[in-house]
Amino acid sequence: MKILFLCTYYHRAMIFRDSMDMLEQYGHKVEAFNAVVKGAKIDPKYSDIMDELVFHRECFNKFDRFFYHHKQTKFYKKLIEEIDVTKYDIIHSHTLFNGGYVAYNINKKFGIPYIVSIRNTDMNIFLKIPLFKRIANKIIKEASGIQFLSVPYKDKFINKYVEDEYREEFIKKSVVIGNGLEKFWLDNKFNKKRTIDKSNIRVICVGKIDKNKNIVTTIKALESLILLGVNVSFTIVGQVIDKDVLNYLKQFNFIRIVEYLSKEKLIEEYRKSDIYIMPSIHETFGRVYAEAMTQGLPIIYSKGQGFDCIFEDGCVGYSVPSKDAEYIKSCIIKIIDDYSNISLRCLQYCNIFDWEKVAYKLEEFYKDSLKRGKGDN
Repeated sequence: MKILFLCTYYHRAMIFRDSMDMLEQYGHKVEAFNAVVKGAKIDPKYSDIMDELVFHRECFNKFDRFFYHHKQTKFYKKLIEEIDVTKYDIIHSHTLFNGGYVAYNINKKFGIPYIVSIRNTDMNIFLKIPLFKRIANKIIKEASGIQFLSVPYKDKFINKYVEDEYREEFIKKSVVIGNGLEKFWLDNKFNKKRTIDKSNIRVICVGKIDKNKNIVTTIKALESLILLGVNVSFTIVGQVIDKDVLNYLKQFNFIRIVEYLSKEKLIEEYRKSDIYIMPSIHETFGRVYAEAMTQGLPIIYSKGQGFDCIFEDGCVGYSVPSKDAEYIKSCIIKIIDDYSNISLRCLQYCNIFDWEKVAYKLEEFYKDSLKRGKGDN
């Protein structure tokens, strides 16, 4: 099977290349077209994945994002100028709107089946605007397959945006396939039994320092623990996006902020910590939860967001209402009381995020979608 990925941030994430490499091991040819704004910088740590399989093209200027159809037309024209799209069996747009509309138009002109992935930006930015609901319906009706990264996002999308008369067909061609983990994390799983000092709790969060990661609520929960006489330290590893949030964090002497770490250094931070807490307001999937699990860290994640519904509550941690500090505190206490067992299950179950397992599911999804695209079922 020849597959073309449509991306707009291939140069800033390993997930696309990880899936490409694993699908190649299954005998498929996968290439990526990465459409970016002029002057977009390639993160040096991803430079080695910008090879002959990737068409990295500057398609937009900084103002095009305000003119959706104009931007997608530029994307489409650049793509068909640079690539003979008819050589592909199927096209996978990794977002509904930034690429999905391009795949829709390629399908209309060349008859190539396509699938789309629906992510956080699609759900929580684009679909809040009525115009994009109409565009979404057009794209998903012609798509041969729809990928969600989590059960909550699939359920939310179906209940809010799929027309009743089309719902049954939509469900038939929809799957939930989350991201895999970079091989490094599973190759370097923590291999000892973890224990916890109940009077000295070390918490970590890895993610952008912004309002969405909801660090403020985590702090409120930790302050409640401190009032109970527990010593708490909180390490936050991530890029500063919102300086107001950063200034708020600086007033607490139990918080340590690290802006960037290599994965080799990050794994050391995980191993020095006890619990991973990130009650994001919106989260498509959240691979950092899985990273933490490989180091035996119980996790606290948001109810109704990406990581929810993968495990039962209490198995590897707890899902929480993102703004409920008191509930988060109660879940921290539950984890402390059953720490070694939860930690052990994290190490046992993190293997479900092996890219080999994820790629097998993707392969089956592509095959089924291709059959639908050809009208074979």
